[in-house]
Amino acid sequence: MKSRYVTAVIIILFAGTIKDARANSNDIQSAIRNSHRLYFPGELLVKFKAHTPARATKSIHTDFGISGFRHGYNEHFQIIEVPPGQEKEIAQAYRKRPEVEYAEPNYYRSLHSTPNDELYTYQWHLPLINLPEAWDITAGENVTVAVIDSGVSPFGRDSFGERLLRGYNAIFRIPGGIDFANHGTHVAGTIGQETNNRTGVAGIAYQANILPVTSLLALTGSGLDSWIIDSIMWATDQGADIINMSLGGSLPSKAMEDAVNYAYERGVTVVASSGNDGENDVAFPAAYENCIAVGAVRFDKTVTSYSNRGSALDLVAPGGDMDADQNNDGEPDCILQETFWWFGINWGYWWFAGTSMASPHVAGVAALIKAVHPEFGPDEIRMVLEETAEDLGEPGWDQTYGYGLIDASAAVSY
Repeated sequence: MKSRYVTAVIIILFAGTIKDARANSNDIQSAIRNSHRLYFPGELLVKFKAHTPARATKSIHTDFGISGFRHGYNEHFQIIEVPPGQEKEIAQAYRKRPEVEYAEPNYYRSLHSTPNDELYTYQWHLPLINLPEAWDITAGENVTVAVIDSGVSPFGRDSFGERLLRGYNAIFRIPGGIDFANHGTHVAGTIGQETNNRTGVAGIAYQANILPVTSLLALTGSGLDSWIIDSIMWATDQGADIINMSLGGSLPSKAMEDAVNYAYERGVTVVASSGNDGENDVAFPAAYENCIAVGAVRFDKTVTSYSNRGSALDLVAPGGDMDADQNNDGEPDCILQETFWWFGINWGYWWFAGTSMASPHVAGVAALIKAVHPEFGPDEIRMVLEETAEDLGEPGWDQTYGYGLIDASAAVSY
């Protein structure tokens, strides 16, 4: 893990909203309340094929128990009222009728989100995974991501608000989760830093809850398997949906694998960094079957020199390169988040690089998927991440890039 402090530059960004002038005030208020959803509850857009008699369309509506509808522009289609929660089911039933050309939910569309955080322009790694388009759909609401690391500190100017939950210190087996080593706070920032607050930087799943678990010593940045195992099991029992571990070692452990399986069997998606040794062996716990192993790429989407590769690699994400400035912004192409230098001293926005920084990108996107599909378990989330990833290197899976670079927009739209 490498670091460098960033010089602050303030940028003012504009974002707006568009409303349909024909909608009445109740429609507008309802749209505002529900705009975080994929589609408007209780409505379908239905078009009947040309020359379908009005009595036939009325008969179809009657068959499905539909009594309320209104016409769209020039009677080109109909907006029908259905029981909220049954939109997809009823749309599918309509599509089976030969008279129906299409039937679909009344989806939301919006301006592509651009956070107003002052240093967002330096976060090249977020557009690289098509994150702004994903934010039009979700920001990770109602999902909890556990950060098993050196802890997470709440004392920054950006921080996480009330989404930072009461954590646990597995070293001393006491409540807590405060970070004294800077690493965990930086990692958590990538996952869910407070966003759109005109302060600092943005995070991926910025409406998700962050559950901090301290399992690494501040002075050495290392921890015992027993601490990490306790952390995994504690976070699972506390209801974590996603676990991120930006840590690892070269030797396997049956006890550690059992803990990863404990989380997996209880519906938790476990994500870990592949390691920074530049070798052809993925570190543990990332290498375990039920853990998503994440390598690192640079701004140009090529694998970094330090990123571990191998048969256990699943995906890659931005990890940064301290020695490059490929986007010519005058700063190193690393991952920018809020943290401090040591023991809470010198708070600011720091450049870090490593697979430790790549892993939380995947954990954050996994949280976005979970927010859109709360019914998905770890197998489904892994499948979405892999099937929507941008293929890099050799066609298909390979030992350098796994299934490729995560694509947040494609993943939440899967």
